Amino acid sequence: MDLKRLRYFCTIAEQGSISKAAELLNIAQPPLGKRLRELETEIGSPLFIRTPKKMQLTEAGVFLYRHSCEVLSQVNTLKKQTINIATRQKRVVKIGVSYLYLRYFNKTLLDFYQRQPDWDINVLVSDSSHLESLLVKKTLDIALIQSPSECSSFYVRELAPVNIIVVVSKIFAGRFTDKKINLSDIGKLPLILHHRIDGEGTYEFLLKKLYAEVEDVNILMKVSEPRLILEMLNAGLEGVAFMPYSEFIESRDGHYLPFEIAQDISMYKPAIVTLNTAKNSLIP
Repeated sequence: MDLKRLRYFCTIAEQGSISKAAELLNIAQPPLGKRLRELETEIGSPLFIRTPKKMQLTEAGVFLYRHSCEVLSQVNTLKKQTINIATRQKRVVKIGVSYLYLRYFNKTLLDFYQRQPDWDINVLVSDSSHLESLLVKKTLDIALIQSPSECSSFYVRELAPVNIIVVVSKIFAGRFTDKKINLSDIGKLPLILHHRIDGEGTYEFLLKKLYAEVEDVNILMKVSEPRLILEMLNAGLEGVAFMPYSEFIESRDGHYLPFEIAQDISMYKPAIVTLNTAKNSLIP
């Protein structure tokens, strides 16, 4: 399993098609497709479900993509660190950003860039639980994530909580005449909830709140990325979702509408996190 095939595979996964990946990589489609088939033969399993519109990762493909990103990131870091040792250039700082706060942390990343000119910043976007594990493994320097429940290994700088916004698809939005709605009003509707890969987080917290209001909670889907939730609602998925206000983007065609939540719930708590041993050198 060579690195070039893994890089080609990751690019196809990110672009959703061989043609787009080939254009980005500046190579012809036939050899790129051949490299993918060789990799699938080596694995012994298809890595994509081919559809007319987009290539979607299989379960094996998702697993390989996640770990390939780590491997390629480590190889790139190794290369850069070796060059830096040879040339004494910028310090490589690896920063992870949670899917949950992609828009929220834009300004934080810009501040790092402007205030730390001696940093060579590498950014990885992933799930909060995955980024926590990378911090522990010391393959990540800083994580911009949901404040972790277990903090013994981390230095955590909690930021101001982000308000909750309830996003309701158009078909259900007409039920609500007020801009603030109660959990009891939406608990039985099909819910699309944010869910981290590992451990407890906002999903479990919100579920407890919902069950306190509604006997039968109707969970339609669990998704790790707010942006994907909005895209699915815009494409016609019918349901209700919760997300940080910072991540909400209005639907140009009115496929979904935003509402505030009546209950006083503080759930979204962004934080800048690093290992205790690294806090003095990384977070001023």
